[in-house]
Amino acid sequence: MSAIINHLGITVGDIHAAVAFYTSVFDLAVLVPPQFHSTDTPAAERRRDVFGPHWGGMKLAHLANDAGMGFELFEFVAPASQPAQDAFEYWRQGHSHVCLTVADLDLVLARLIKAGGKQRSQIHQVNPQTRIVYCEDPWGAVLELSTGTYHQLTGTAHEHPARNEVK
Repeated sequence: MSAIINHLGITVGDIHAAVAFYTSVFDLAVLVPPQFHSTDTPAAERRRDVFGPHWGGMKLAHLANDAGMGFELFEFVAPASQPAQDAFEYWRQGHSHVCLTVADLDLVLARLIKAGGKQRSQIHQVNPQTRIVYCEDPWGAVLELSTGTYHQLTGTAHEHPARNEVK
């Protein structure tokens, strides 16, 4: 079995506002509401192993979509979450954005903006069945919205994945 995305983690500046944002914009369900975790709560050693020796505390919430993909929201308390200087440092190695497939791009984009998010790009028609737009949540996480599946977006719905492999 190939790997599938289990969940994604997003660091925010206000956990309660982030839960409200992600549930209202993307219709996500709250699996575990915001809870505080510190060096004195269960699983502290695991968290210190993951986040390093300076980790001291955080608020954490778990959300999921109808397909079961998880959204793990973090508000770090010690050290405190800080906004990035430039939220979309696409030239840096590592993660650059998350793309969410939505049935109604215009509706979701309007909800995102109304809830405090930001539209970063124009809406682009990539191919006959797929439109995309780049956005940000209120804390700077870059989100791409797409009306098509990944295979539709890349134009590979009926092709072999390695057809145009770079050597």
